[in-house]
Amino acid sequence: MKTFDLRFMKVIITFFIVPLLFVSVAYTQCPLSMTVSYVPVQQLSVAEIDFQHFQSRSLLYTLNITNAGTTTAYASLFLSVHIKLADGTQLSDVTYRTKQFAISPGMRTLTNLDIGHNAQGIKDSIAVVIPSDVETRVEDVALGTGKFPAGDYSFHLELDGVSCQVTTQPIVFNLTNPSQLELRSPRDGEMTNQFPLFEFYQDAGAATLTVAELSQNQSREDAIAHQPPMLQVQLNGQNSFLYSGGRPLENGKTYVWQVVTKSAAVGGSASTMSSPIWSFQVSGDVSTSSDDYILKLLQQMFGDRYAPIFQQLQQDGCTSTGVFELNGTTITQSQLLNILNELRSNPGSVELSLE
Repeated sequence: MKTFDLRFMKVIITFFIVPLLFVSVAYTQCPLSMTVSYVPVQQLSVAEIDFQHFQSRSLLYTLNITNAGTTTAYASLFLSVHIKLADGTQLSDVTYRTKQFAISPGMRTLTNLDIGHNAQGIKDSIAVVIPSDVETRVEDVALGTGKFPAGDYSFHLELDGVSCQVTTQPIVFNLTNPSQLELRSPRDGEMTNQFPLFEFYQDAGAATLTVAELSQNQSREDAIAHQPPMLQVQLNGQNSFLYSGGRPLENGKTYVWQVVTKSAAVGGSASTMSSPIWSFQVSGDVSTSSDDYILKLLQQMFGDRYAPIFQQLQQDGCTSTGVFELNGTTITQSQLLNILNELRSNPGSVELSLE
């Protein structure tokens, strides 16, 4: 009898476990999914995103929420903003959570314009948390300058519902605040050789450097607008450029130069800033040689990684032989400058050695 009873109990237990497992799997299935698209911008103002009320006046991102089920689902939207300023400072997260809203079977589309206190879509919120360091370092700056300070702003979106937690890839805005554009060298009216090193300051990221010949009885504005210029080059993340790639500069002639920065703004527009127009004169009597400029350019590119090498070069007073080779083929000095300017965009991928 004991054997029979044990077998009977085993059958009964197995019979009840199987249905319970089946019900549990069905309950955890989530019918919701979400995708996001956004407009890449490099500038934002307090009118375009307001952390205090989480309302916007310009389209920044669009959420497509799909309900694959047969009944209406309810979920809340949680948004956290990670901010890393251009100087490397990591700020506390700004967070925002809406109350639950209905998602009918099919697809519901929401934009940032539909989210916030005064929005038409999801008006109510549970909580907005704005840390004090964000108020000081971001909001106060934005109110003072009209633009959010430069840095990386990562928007992380999460949809929370019953048995659901849906996320997307974060929205990342790499913001610039191009409030400063300053020419530094060559100074206005300075004498240079045929390979001047243009140095300037800009924080927009992308800039256009233009060099043009200045003729007698011609204004600087007319000269810089003349086509074709001596040189016009697009620079990304650079604040200096050693003259190369353009028409050769001639001794005794005067030239003008200007830098124009451009940043993408909301709505597909572009915000530009132009520097003053400075002039310089080319003279063969200038003592600084192109070798000095090449060494200076190399030091800017690799100085942090190879400081002892450059210190030794300066101590020994080394100069180049004037013969430049690439993969066993002799190249000109202009070709060398072109290569160096191209390598400046990614100096970390280059190894430097002396022979």
